[in-house]
Amino acid sequence: MDDISGSKKLNQKGYLLIESLVAFSLVSLCIASYIPFIVGMLKKIDTEKTTVEMHRIQYEQIQKIEQHQAVDSTWKTGGKIYTINPLIDNSRKGVRITYENEEIFIEVRSFQTSIP
Repeated sequence: MDDISGSKKLNQKGYLLIESLVAFSLVSLCIASYIPFIVGMLKKIDTEKTTVEMHRIQYEQIQKIEQHQAVDSTWKTGGKIYTINPLIDNSRKGVRITYENEEIFIEVRSFQTSIP
């Protein structure tokens, strides 16, 4: 009886090696398919964060215009440098924010509130 159980252990060594290789390749395949998804999500998050930051800068610059203060020419935050171009003439006021190929613009028609 001891000889039979001993021979089974010898035959299982090769099986365990193949089973381990198959499990390793399945885990590697899952990780390899997950990495592009994560990279895409990180790029999308960075784009959305840039857009939100641009709107925040725009809001703060409009507040400065409303209080008759000077508008900043550049804004540095999060390692990014945003360019701010004010539009101020007799009839219109506004702010244009640019970063790389993205741009947002807002024109303020009036700072007065109307009471119905």
